[in-house]
Amino acid sequence: MLQACLSLLIAGALAVSFSGCATASDKLEKKLKVGEPVARVYYAKYEEVEAAIKQAMIRYPQRVDNTEAGIFETDFVKGEARFRSPISTTDYSPGYRYRLLIRLVRGKNEERSAVKVLVTKAPEIARDFFATPESLASDGLEENVVLYRIGREIALAKAMVRATEKDNKKTQEKDQPQLDN
Repeated sequence: MLQACLSLLIAGALAVSFSGCATASDKLEKKLKVGEPVARVYYAKYEEVEAAIKQAMIRYPQRVDNTEAGIFETDFVKGEARFRSPISTTDYSPGYRYRLLIRLVRGKNEERSAVKVLVTKAPEIARDFFATPESLASDGLEENVVLYRIGREIALAKAMVRATEKDNKKTQEKDQPQLDN
């Protein structure tokens, strides 16, 4: 009796865990819609986040860089410069192109400065030269990669500041004369 209940419990737990993957992908598909941004909040100064964005986006063709408004927009990315997903091997047609729009929103959280970064990918495909481009849905992968790169650039900048301060402190200690009593 106990063994039958235990095996039934294990079978139920496995069924729930296997169905969790399907519901997670369904939630992701519902979450990502055409034109909706992927966002992340960074607890750093606005200038630090802006510098990290410029470093992370160095390989993209730049169209708009408005520091005061907090807008960074790429020109159309097409051809060999397009993002290649490590997950899928999709071959895009020559008419496939996209832009990335990054917006910065200043804020504060309990005396810490915070910056919300919103990344929107606007992919489109032009079937032929005379047709108007057709908007497509983004999978959200490149937007998350850009946000990851921004976070890494911020972490690297903070580590560099700490290392420089530590080195400066050691240099100052060496330069001070030793007083013998």
